[in-house]
Amino acid sequence: MASGKIEDAVSEERDNKRKKPVGGFEQGLKKTLRKAPGLAAPSWATMQTAMAGGAAGGAAAASWRWIIGPVAGAAMIGGALWFTDPVEPTLDAVDMSPTANSASEDISAEPSANTASENASESALNVTGSEPSVDDMSILFDESTETVGSEVLESEPGIAEAAPEEVELTPVPEDWASLPAERAAAFETDIKAACVGTEIGFRMGQPMKEVRVLWNFGDGQFSSQSSPRHVFKAPGTYDITLSVTRISDGLIRTRTIENLVTIHPKPEADFTWEVPATAATVPRIALRNRSRDAASATWVVDGESSLAGESVAFDLPRVGEHRIQLVASSPEGCQSVATHDIEVGSRFGLGASARFSPDGDGRYDTFFPRKLMNEDLSFVFRVEDTTGHIVHETVEIQAWDGGLPDGGRAQPGERFRWTAVLQGEVGPSYFSDEVVVE
Repeated sequence: MASGKIEDAVSEERDNKRKKPVGGFEQGLKKTLRKAPGLAAPSWATMQTAMAGGAAGGAAAASWRWIIGPVAGAAMIGGALWFTDPVEPTLDAVDMSPTANSASEDISAEPSANTASENASESALNVTGSEPSVDDMSILFDESTETVGSEVLESEPGIAEAAPEEVELTPVPEDWASLPAERAAAFETDIKAACVGTEIGFRMGQPMKEVRVLWNFGDGQFSSQSSPRHVFKAPGTYDITLSVTRISDGLIRTRTIENLVTIHPKPEADFTWEVPATAATVPRIALRNRSRDAASATWVVDGESSLAGESVAFDLPRVGEHRIQLVASSPEGCQSVATHDIEVGSRFGLGASARFSPDGDGRYDTFFPRKLMNEDLSFVFRVEDTTGHIVHETVEIQAWDGGLPDGGRAQPGERFRWTAVLQGEVGPSYFSDEVVVE
């Protein structure tokens, strides 16, 4: 009984916390604002939708959910109602729609860490009984929200910002205006030569207080950070410019270093391959380097074997897909990688029968892999005898009936090997197996 009373008390407390807002849509907004710690990407369209739902169904329409969390909520600013875009409810979200199932929610009975902030916001909302002013709204935002005038700025959800490096700032020298540009706007870079896509760091010779900076990287990109990092996306030689503005009087000192950074192009790695034209128990694949602007090439097969050279060959004994990678290197050491998967298969890969009995009884009288019957495939199908002579070859859907080039017929017990080379979008696949005449 005691346990049941406790459960009833917890349920009653939960229901009290989950009680639907009364007093219409505006009152529901006020109650939501008490727990809304901030805004994220206010949406006018969402606002209109929510207001329409509120007018039709009290606090909110059935399709609208009040979301209480650090990146969603509502606010009355300057007489306009602003809503954040709705998000999926989480453990920290409270669903106050009329259709909500309170029994499925796990609401903690522990007091919130933001109780003082919530009480303050409640006071701001209820003392006068009217909407809060812009100044009153400031207590609704958490410490991570930056307020500029009446505009609220918040970092984009889901993107973590790197913590700025600790840099000791010095006052602007008294003779800064008369210093040569090499000293007044001194700067340096981590590296002066790199490959396309490499991140390069830049930094002021001595970061100063009470100044604004502007970097021009010479590629149409700029930065206002004191120590930015930049990626050049095209090869070339770039002039780097730093402009430093003293805030007190707007004086600007500028320095440009011509040809400071050289960006080398990456080679364009590419390759082709050839598979055996005839049957092979262990197929040998020939690889050909087709890279551009490359001085050397290294081949990697299935992440293990490697060879260097323009043209190489690998034995691929295992049935299945083999990952071939070509690492192309330029004279400056820039690299790029081309990757292709080459398939080596047996009769199972093409649905070829293990039985072949060309005796005219209507059962297994012909031999042809089923998957080759797809008209969209480009292939060469061959059958060879044990001496390597081709007894059947076709590029069309034409099954082997057991006939031999000399006019004879395949006899029971004889063994033949077949090969199917399928031409894919980027290169061929190889299938081979044995068939025994019954």
